[in-house]
Amino acid sequence: MRKALYIIVLLAMLAIPFTSAFADEPQTVEQIPDGWWLLGELWTTPAGLAATPLWSPFEPVDAYMYRPSTLGPDPNVYDAVWPLTQAPILGTWWMEMGASEQRRMSYAEDYFFANAFGGYYAEFMLPRDEVWFPCSFPLKWKCNYVIDPFTIEYHSPAAMAYECQNLDPFTTVCLDWPWAVAPYDTISPVTIDVFNTNAPFPWGVQYELEIAGMFWKFSDIP
Repeated sequence: MRKALYIIVLLAMLAIPFTSAFADEPQTVEQIPDGWWLLGELWTTPAGLAATPLWSPFEPVDAYMYRPSTLGPDPNVYDAVWPLTQAPILGTWWMEMGASEQRRMSYAEDYFFANAFGGYYAEFMLPRDEVWFPCSFPLKWKCNYVIDPFTIEYHSPAAMAYECQNLDPFTTVCLDWPWAVAPYDTISPVTIDVFNTNAPFPWGVQYELEIAGMFWKFSDIP
């Protein structure tokens, strides 16, 4: 993660056991824990995948982002379920939400391909979109839980990277999360699925990411 011109705040660390089920995912070979991330970071396939012969040489392969459902078994009861095999790292709170659609992360509309060894490499910026992390400002705040018309349970992102600006050689100003309230515990599950896009039964690997916050920029302030 790039450190320059950002100050990073981390709060609340807890690990929780859980179970997971995916109904509309591609056939995956392996689910791989990939730690916590901030939206706005550059994600790359971990070292080794480019040399691992999972596909045929030069076979069309692509990377897709997906937010699995966190809905509990009873829609009438609040019971947000953590859907990843990777336990939460930084936070303890996530919204009860349905699954997103899979978003293809290739450049333009061209396929990416497995390399000559049948491995794969891709890199892209994790998009700063509330699809992947339901805490945005100023109009779409969904960290807080409204219990009833008179009671709100407040939350803030578990981790943020704040942009800083040098006003002069002696003065640096850094942003702060405008609606910062304790506890700082909100996270969101995301997977990145890498699979062969033209096969009758797509299969590949699935990287599990915990989205703990985002890069917060001056340009985000309206």
